[in-house]
Amino acid sequence: MKIVTIGGGTGSPIIIKALIGAGFENITAICAAMDSGGKTGIIRSDERDKVIAVSDLLRNLLAMIPKNHSAFAEMLNFVDGRNRNLGYTIYYALLEKYNNNFLAVQNHFERLLGIKFLGQAIPISLDPTQIKFKTISDEVWSGEHELDRQAMSANNVIKMWIEPQVKATKESLIAIKNADFIIYTPGSLYGSILVNFLPAGVKQALKETKAQKILITNLTSNRNQTHNYGSDDYLKIFQEYTGLKKPFDILIAPNLSRQEFEKKYPKITKAYAREHSHFLGWGNGYDVWTVTNEFNRLRHDPLKLSKIFKHIIVAHN
Repeated sequence: MKIVTIGGGTGSPIIIKALIGAGFENITAICAAMDSGGKTGIIRSDERDKVIAVSDLLRNLLAMIPKNHSAFAEMLNFVDGRNRNLGYTIYYALLEKYNNNFLAVQNHFERLLGIKFLGQAIPISLDPTQIKFKTISDEVWSGEHELDRQAMSANNVIKMWIEPQVKATKESLIAIKNADFIIYTPGSLYGSILVNFLPAGVKQALKETKAQKILITNLTSNRNQTHNYGSDDYLKIFQEYTGLKKPFDILIAPNLSRQEFEKKYPKITKAYAREHSHFLGWGNGYDVWTVTNEFNRLRHDPLKLSKIFKHIIVAHN
């Protein structure tokens, strides 16, 4: 079974772990390489924007570490006094050593750690580029860090592109074309998901693939990206950026409507409202989430997702 995930941030590793928990291995995780915020932004700035972002790439790779070796993931997430992540530093050094051959880098990590990853992590492009986006104020912004900085702004994103235009990696295109299932993971709609459709070749690969496509929506909204979003909005935005009339076959969203959730969880609703965020649910969905009452937070539940993946993938196989 050839399963491909497309996405990054904290959502993609959860989906990868859920797939592994469901018994699926040899997963291909494709992610964007345009991040310009946080520790990645520091490194890209230091290198004069001549390197790609490896933050999502490394997160996906670490999610593929076998459970009995999870301590390695903690070690590689160590942050030094310059706010540089140890894993990023090693990954960039190996990328240079192997002339941007990320699969050789992954093999080196396996030898270094004495493990075998349960899949492969692939960047959507190896050419440095930046996100550009236009908002309802008719302003144009540059960099994913700006997208994140304006997360609570009512200055909604209306269009996104990349500059310069770059080509997708051949490995990502082959994986998409040959996939049995493609899963769009939760995460920043523009920064983690849609941006993967922008490098040259991706839309054609999506057109040619015979894979069943699954979209897993976020549990809560971003004010500047998915405010008051409905399932029809997801359909329209994916149609626009993939060029497909039917961009996904299955939509995995929460099993409560926004109104039902707000009535049942008023404290959590208030906590998210302070961040100008709300529950993204329309009813008739899936029980895929869990509540962390201590922090008034919602998270996708890997165990629940594992059961759903088993059911969906077996049913469509």
